[in-house]
Amino acid sequence: MLQRPSRSDFLRACRELGLRRTRLYELIRAYREHPLTSSLLPQPAGTRRGSRRLPDETEAVIGEALRDFYKTRQKPSINQLHKEIRRLCRLRGVRVPSWHTVKARIAPAALIAARNGLKAARDRFQPVPGQYEAAYAFDIVQIDHTLADIIVVDRQYRKPLQRPWLTLAIDIASRMIAGFYLTLEPPSTVSVALAVQHCVLPKEAWLAGLDIGAEWPVSGFPDAIHLDNAKEFRSRALKRGAQEYGVDLIHRPVATPHYGGHIERLIGTMMGAVHLLPGTTFSDIDERGDYDSAANAAMTLDELERWMALEITRYHADRHSALGIRRLQRGVKPSRGASGLSGSPTISPAS
Repeated sequence: MLQRPSRSDFLRACRELGLRRTRLYELIRAYREHPLTSSLLPQPAGTRRGSRRLPDETEAVIGEALRDFYKTRQKPSINQLHKEIRRLCRLRGVRVPSWHTVKARIAPAALIAARNGLKAARDRFQPVPGQYEAAYAFDIVQIDHTLADIIVVDRQYRKPLQRPWLTLAIDIASRMIAGFYLTLEPPSTVSVALAVQHCVLPKEAWLAGLDIGAEWPVSGFPDAIHLDNAKEFRSRALKRGAQEYGVDLIHRPVATPHYGGHIERLIGTMMGAVHLLPGTTFSDIDERGDYDSAANAAMTLDELERWMALEITRYHADRHSALGIRRLQRGVKPSRGASGLSGSPTISPAS
């Protein structure tokens, strides 16, 4: 049963969540009546009876930002759109709309269809039977690789090298990024092992080594890891390591990409941010145009790793578009920590 919070706890929660007291009372009441996280989801968009419309000047700013900022090939997020609208409104001295108000002005399926086609809109917004969901933090972690859309340079001469490989892991229940690994080598059992190590171990010392003061409170053993059918995900070495630490390996059925939807969307989000960096290759030739990726390359692999860590902590601090709260506020408390692990996971190099 949800206990009644003290006044100080209640007011602190209002500040941290950015909510009015009446709204937080509504959420607490909704959760008490139906103790499910879905009870906290925003209600369908629509103007309530008796509500006031936004001033025409604010509506004009929203329309302008949607047209000139949001519908561009760089595909900024809703959070970036709201920041741009807030900047324009303050510049013009007009009322700033809330994040939810801005989100309500967007028809997501129509937007994705316009940007990427009808198939992309169906893949993202149409519910598909068999899509993985998780009951609690670190119930299921999804892992996959991608060839990053950027060219890195060498440390000594700052000359262009190649596109690095990124291995990403996401905790399905919290939507928080569990870990990652960057390398110039193609995907292998070793890169999978190092990505899993990053998931399992606490990240405070690692962040401090990168001179990053942000939080990334995600660590511990997942109950299961969900993977595709690439050979590095089916190696005997990975199976032995998973068995030793009691982690189930779940391989998605062949030709069912929707089973990996969470990690695929995360990869798309991260690559969208990479497209703003010098040396980006973008996602295809048409998008790149006459941009010379190699000539503009400026970041080493180490610098890209630090940028990735900063981008992930920012990603956690942003609102989750479905829940309307920051991912960091959902928290990750896996049932098994990393206290029994010294060094890296025991995964033999033999495959």
